[in-house]
Amino acid sequence: MLPPLDAMLPALLDALGYVGTGITVVADRGHGLERLYCNAAMAAMLGFSLDEMLAHPPIETIAPSQRALVNQLSASFRAGQPVPPALEFTAVRKDGSTMPIELAMGWFRIPDGVAYVMVVRDISVHQRAHLSLLEADRISLIGALSAGFSHEINNPLTSLLLNLRSLRRQLVTTLPEASQPQAMRYLDDITFSAERIANNVRALQTLATRQGVVAIDLAALVSAALRFAAPTLEPRANVIRQIFPVRRVTGEESRIGQAVLAMLLFSSSGFDAEVANASNRIIVSVEQRDAEVVLEVSDNGRNLTPEETNHAFDPFYRSSARGAGVGLGLGVARSVATELGGEVTLASRPGGGAIVTMRLPAAA
Repeated sequence: MLPPLDAMLPALLDALGYVGTGITVVADRGHGLERLYCNAAMAAMLGFSLDEMLAHPPIETIAPSQRALVNQLSASFRAGQPVPPALEFTAVRKDGSTMPIELAMGWFRIPDGVAYVMVVRDISVHQRAHLSLLEADRISLIGALSAGFSHEINNPLTSLLLNLRSLRRQLVTTLPEASQPQAMRYLDDITFSAERIANNVRALQTLATRQGVVAIDLAALVSAALRFAAPTLEPRANVIRQIFPVRRVTGEESRIGQAVLAMLLFSSSGFDAEVANASNRIIVSVEQRDAEVVLEVSDNGRNLTPEETNHAFDPFYRSSARGAGVGLGLGVARSVATELGGEVTLASRPGGGAIVTMRLPAAA
């Protein structure tokens, strides 16, 4: 018989510390964050002694530019908003230098507030022997889409090669006037195919390459994600686009694209890949709602089970249908949106299916 969990906990925390895993427990009772526990590995990561770290206000270990966001998230979590499985921030070391960190978080209620158990990892360039959860998810998403993407490249390339051969034959005849219209049509086909390849490659680069924080046109980003995911979505359902001009949002393009793809693939997983049905629909809408830019992906696929509704945002959750085999699934979408001051929600669609909604604050 196993001993009680509280008896094993100190040994578990010690073991994690021995391998350099930073652990901290922070309480939030509505009047500022307070540190309840910290291990030596966490303190050393930021250049503090253990006693110094325990006395140091938690908010001061976060970059000044992100402290308002931390306070905003704290208030929303206390009010009952879901806590995402992972968040990324910039931490401030004792010497004033900064480092990117990932927080994998669990939480529990305490009197008058919430306590968070955080596993902290340095994800700076020099510490990337292991990928962060969000990085690993992006690679998983690319793998899920790679087969369809290869097909999408091969089709226009075949057209390109065939038209080049035809054009070559026309050139041999020195382009008499009667042949010019036909030659122009070949050139038009080549141009269209080349643009199609370029668009798909750009969509892949957007997802695969991390960039800085910029003002992003979410309507254009969703359109690019739809082109990239088309080989996966379109065999399963008719995709209806309702994309309107919107104000820009501030964020990292690759991360927001990652969240959008997770939403699209979750929706497509509500349909049987082996059985095409003309009535299957995925509706993708982007619109401005007051000070928010809203992406909504709805489908008339399988109904959500209570378990899926409760656990769809859990990292690595797998059901027999929804979200199967698609990276971290909606958990990564929620993490990305939360870091930008937004949210991602999941609800059953009236009449059957699911609705996934992402709300992001519009840029000033």
